[in-house]
Amino acid sequence: MKVRGEAMIVDRLKETPNLTVQEQAVVDYILEKPRALLKMSIHDLAASSYTSAATIIRLCKKIGTSGYSEFKTLYISEYPELMKLNENLKTEPFNGSSSIDDIIHALPMLVSKSMDYTRSVLDRNTIVRCLHHMRSADHIEIYGNGINYHIAQMYAHRFEEVGVHAIAYDTTHWMHVAYNKKKKKNTFAILISHTGRNPGILDTAKWLNEFSIPSLAICGKVDRRLSQLTNETLQIMTSAGILELNTLLFTQSTMYILEIFVNQMLVNNFEQVKEIAANLSNSKSRWQND
Repeated sequence: MKVRGEAMIVDRLKETPNLTVQEQAVVDYILEKPRALLKMSIHDLAASSYTSAATIIRLCKKIGTSGYSEFKTLYISEYPELMKLNENLKTEPFNGSSSIDDIIHALPMLVSKSMDYTRSVLDRNTIVRCLHHMRSADHIEIYGNGINYHIAQMYAHRFEEVGVHAIAYDTTHWMHVAYNKKKKKNTFAILISHTGRNPGILDTAKWLNEFSIPSLAICGKVDRRLSQLTNETLQIMTSAGILELNTLLFTQSTMYILEIFVNQMLVNNFEQVKEIAANLSNSKSRWQND
């Protein structure tokens, strides 16, 4: 049975590392012919993917299920959602004859789509582990280039609002990283990359890894290089087509994940934040009346 917040079974197939050649052949067959699996026994799948029942059972256990029966039950239960997501990803929201009304109508659906997809692939255990790091950290560092740096700045501010010290960077501050390590300051880093292969972000990840600073990558699934350098990875929605407004989808997905962290830290610090907000409101009232 799927635990709420776990990644979809298909995404677990895509993201599980260190598969054998035979296991990858099974994954490739399922991804190429998703509908065929619905009526397949383990022996049918083994024959069609030119592998064996033993290979399929090993693969099922690697992705966190007890065996083929549980895997297939989960797959069947998620299949309608999978097809809906795949169909949505193919849809171009606008064309040359689109009106302003079409745009007004389509944009909320695009945002909803990015949220739904990101939620479907979120791994709750990863979120919980990251929150554990955040609670014990002296501060959080958020790294991004281009528009991702602006997201980093926005969420450094958001974290500060809920009592968590956070800093945004568009490049690695080597002396700062080395100083914090020497002073044994607990740091947690968040690295944002659309493709997972941005040279500056990869360089940052290497240095953070070198200094044993725990980190989270928020990225698409285009490239695995960044996720191999960080402790944790959360996948966001990306799209290859410019008509899919890729920047909008990526930004909304990234902000959704960061808002989860900010709001959980707000819950953790709720009484303190509430008291400070009330005191600040009273101070503002006095200033305005002076």
